[in-house]
Amino acid sequence: MLLRRLAASALRRGGAKDGGVLAAVRAEIAHELSSSPSSSPPTLQSQDIPDFSTVSDPQRGQEVLLCCRDASEEVLVSAVLAPLRFEGEEPLPRDALMKVFVSKPDVKPVMRFDCRAFADEGDGGSADYDVTAACYHSFAGDAGEDKYEGPEFRDLDPQLQVALKGYLLARGVNSKLASSLLHHLVEKERWQYVNWLKTLEEMFSKDH
Repeated sequence: MLLRRLAASALRRGGAKDGGVLAAVRAEIAHELSSSPSSSPPTLQSQDIPDFSTVSDPQRGQEVLLCCRDASEEVLVSAVLAPLRFEGEEPLPRDALMKVFVSKPDVKPVMRFDCRAFADEGDGGSADYDVTAACYHSFAGDAGEDKYEGPEFRDLDPQLQVALKGYLLARGVNSKLASSLLHHLVEKERWQYVNWLKTLEEMFSKDH
């Protein structure tokens, strides 16, 4: 979604009453729909996340919240798209920021893992993820800037880093989950963007 392209297109049509905004918006809508013509909001498919159920995925919200629960523990995964980054004027592939919380009934503390999911280049659009932080809280939501949350993950012993990643993998937080979440979040934002453009189109259409 290249807002810069939209703005440049509007400037080229500066002679129009609206400065060319309506034509630029329609061109941008056509461009977005050419790559993914569906007008329905995307949904996470259960077969893509067999170990998890969707707790929250609001159409106009950014966060997705998943849960996997049994008698011995609960695993919560929240995910949002990372901010857009550019290389020159070209946008880089989007990453997703995931937080994984592992808790056990009547047991403290709660483990939290911060992860970054990224597209796996040259692997058919699949994704993988890295763990960027691991800490624990006395209870959910107990994080705070004044609390020591442990060393940087990259500074941990390499064997411990591998073991903690394996701990998540054993709980279904794997590359398939990362890939499904990243793809869903990208498609969800694209759908939100197209609907935002359609609202602009409706507004500027009334001036013609």
